[in-house]
Amino acid sequence: MENAGELVTFRSLDSSVADECEAMTFPLFRHLLLLYPAPRYPTDGDRRNVQPIGTVAFAGNHVVGLALAAIPVDSREEAELLSLFVNPHWRQHGIASELIRRLEDELRGMGVARVEATYMTGKPSIAIVERLLAGCGWDPPVVRTVTVRFTPEEARATPWFGRKLLPRGAEVFEWARVTAEEMERLKASNDASPWIAEGLEPWAHSAMGFDAASSLGLRLGDDIAGWVINHRIWADTLRFTCSFMRADLARRAAILPLYTESIARAEAAGYRQCTFITPVKYAGMVDFVVNRCAKWVSYVGETRGVAKRL
Repeated sequence: MENAGELVTFRSLDSSVADECEAMTFPLFRHLLLLYPAPRYPTDGDRRNVQPIGTVAFAGNHVVGLALAAIPVDSREEAELLSLFVNPHWRQHGIASELIRRLEDELRGMGVARVEATYMTGKPSIAIVERLLAGCGWDPPVVRTVTVRFTPEEARATPWFGRKLLPRGAEVFEWARVTAEEMERLKASNDASPWIAEGLEPWAHSAMGFDAASSLGLRLGDDIAGWVINHRIWADTLRFTCSFMRADLARRAAILPLYTESIARAEAAGYRQCTFITPVKYAGMVDFVVNRCAKWVSYVGETRGVAKRL
């Protein structure tokens, strides 16, 4: 493969070019360029190690493209394509397609049966990426989540911020005050008669840490009835990871005072950007994002997933 007479070559990623590849993947994944088994999302409290693998494109001795993937070390059935990048001066020459093809061959040779990728909409390049993957035989994209990005100032402009009172007898408290005994009672209560939406169990999202400044709970009497559990993802960026309110209180919008207080505390702690992601299966939260947030925030988009059988 050539561009303006310069030969483009491909080889498997090795740690000797990790520094040169740093600009070609997301900061979240740069630790994987050393190719040591490591958690994919360490800032989330992720403890499941993956084996990084990648394919690199070179023009002479310079890296011009990278496809980076990860395989769980405890299962080689599936891999995830984490990032794909080609230097802008080298695009539209088939390099990205060749990076994917060679990476797929490597994964297939390691016994991987399926590869998937997840990405967010909102950039002009997304349509190009989707056409590229379709041309490589990947399945059509499927919407998985709705994502919101906002500043505390934008949140204050929404019609719900600060405009809802707590239910009588309820109190907001810092999630860091939840004791091990209280968490065990929550689990036992849900085991006996499930009332927490699947995937929003607080113990799953706080066991490996959380942002203590902005993560809050709502207690009614002796019972914990709701929570907003957040995680720092960058120095000034907070992710609202898990929010839930017991059904009888959710109908009274009791989650809104928690959001208001959490955002206020996040701003006081120095956060300037916030992100909120909800899977599309939580229809009520999607409706909240679309109808009560979208007009006032910086960004609303989708997270889409694509996959291919190898």
